[in-house]
Amino acid sequence: MPNHSILRYTIVPVPAAHLWRICLSFYRKDNKPLQIKLPNWVPGSYLIRDFSRHIISIDALSDGRPAVLEQISKNEWTAECRGKEWQIHYTVYAFDLSVRGSFLSTERGFFDGACLLLNIVGLENQPHQIAFEGLPEGWQIATSMPGAGKHIFQTASYAALIDHPFELGTFETLHFEAGSIPHRIVLSGRYRDFDRPRLLEDIQRICTAQQNMFPSPAPFQEYLFLLHVGDDIYGGLEHISSTALLAGRNSLPARNMIEPNDAYIQLLGLFSHEYFHAWNVKSIKPAAFLPYRLDSESYTEQLWAFEGITSYYDDLFLVRSGVIAPEAYLKLLAQTITRVQQGKGRLKQTLAQSSFTAWNKFYKPNENSPNAIVSYYQKGALAALCLDLQIRSKSAGKHSLDTVMQTLYRNWCENGKGIKERQWQVYCQEITGLDLSSFFQTALYSTDNLPLQNSLETAGVKLQWQAAPCNGGRTDGTETTLPAGDLGARFKQNAHSITLTHVFNGGSAEQAALCPKDTIIAVNGFACTAFEQQWPQFEIGETLHIHYFRHGVLHETDLTVQAAEADTAVLEITDRYLLKQWLGV
Repeated sequence: MPNHSILRYTIVPVPAAHLWRICLSFYRKDNKPLQIKLPNWVPGSYLIRDFSRHIISIDALSDGRPAVLEQISKNEWTAECRGKEWQIHYTVYAFDLSVRGSFLSTERGFFDGACLLLNIVGLENQPHQIAFEGLPEGWQIATSMPGAGKHIFQTASYAALIDHPFELGTFETLHFEAGSIPHRIVLSGRYRDFDRPRLLEDIQRICTAQQNMFPSPAPFQEYLFLLHVGDDIYGGLEHISSTALLAGRNSLPARNMIEPNDAYIQLLGLFSHEYFHAWNVKSIKPAAFLPYRLDSESYTEQLWAFEGITSYYDDLFLVRSGVIAPEAYLKLLAQTITRVQQGKGRLKQTLAQSSFTAWNKFYKPNENSPNAIVSYYQKGALAALCLDLQIRSKSAGKHSLDTVMQTLYRNWCENGKGIKERQWQVYCQEITGLDLSSFFQTALYSTDNLPLQNSLETAGVKLQWQAAPCNGGRTDGTETTLPAGDLGARFKQNAHSITLTHVFNGGSAEQAALCPKDTIIAVNGFACTAFEQQWPQFEIGETLHIHYFRHGVLHETDLTVQAAEADTAVLEITDRYLLKQWLGV
């Protein structure tokens, strides 16, 4: 006898056409008109994505007879028919290679439930079940959703249903335990042989260190990393007991690697970031997200606390767990400081504003973004660093940002309440017993510089500023550079030219009336074949004659080389004892 309380999604893949064919079956007791919705955004990624645009067809049966579905908005349908037994048949196009979408090909399938699974209004708190049929031969299924039979999975509610992404296809599974909790890493995509024991050991150490920071129990009983590797891809999206990750195949550790290279460190940081989210945003969260309202934007000033603090801890746990050295951590930190300092947007947008406007600014970047906005990830991480070091200093080591996060998680476990706007700062001061109001006013509600130098001094680190050469001062933040000219723009190198991608306010390029997307073909009559090597030959104050194409028309202009600003961070260890106290090494 069928269980009338369960909503069942029967999913049939059509890989060659990149289609999911879905039948949603359910039983309704009431006689109200039927309401069906698909989310417009996915928790953790703050942009309206209009997933319903990928629905190719949709129709319904009520008590075995066709029922008319009326579409009343871009993502919502209704039906007046008052039948009990319902089937919604719909087809979804799937070719979004991201962690927040749906992808299907003859090689693999992936989906985040928010972009694929319809919600029946009023039945959200009933059990939901997914059943796969017609899978290609040899395909496996990886998910953290509890199993309920062969190719069948079930959760207690719609909110839980869309918190377990799925990977389908052929893949490799690696196992380890952290804190007596089973963990899996599912690897999909094509990749060379790599050092599996090293990857497992490093991720295990990171996970164990994070678990040890927070009070028990952890917010999950098992954890799954879904890692798809390919060319020129990167990203992650957190879930309560799993995460979906994208990374370049060359980021996997080679068997002969002695010290971790930059690509592998970036991969470890991605694992660390998404894992920390299980506590910070999947557990502790803004009140604005309780519950998630996925039809429209959910505005909050607090993304700095949930993404920024997570971005602070992700690299910090690499050094705390011992997978990288303190010097490697300071290199990462110098890069973050440099990126924030070089963005003119930090002088125009506060962290609170950056958080609030993520929906239409941060997640919709354009060529002017470096001049207009600041990242609540990057500047938020630096604000968290300053906050941590100020708490440690003012409390004489009695408290730290760890203390705050531990208490917030403990409170979440006890009451399950979200944090109201501006309440995070109040809780922080109550937990530590410190007056931090002046710091929060500066860090969150002004465009003043963060107290980075003074804060880092308390941890045995000296911050200095140097000028760096063209292309946005790309540097690791550790090498010494001589006074250099600044192009005042970022660019992409072509075979015999460069194309400007961003032009900075007040810089050499803007003064020469150059624009983003201009293609510079010659400087002083010479082709721009290797521009980063050519640029240092020019002296500050020198006037250059530029030939460039704009919209297919050849133009000329003169550019006067300005001195590069001293906006590249260089960090020097001055007291290793203080440094180790901060890093927990």
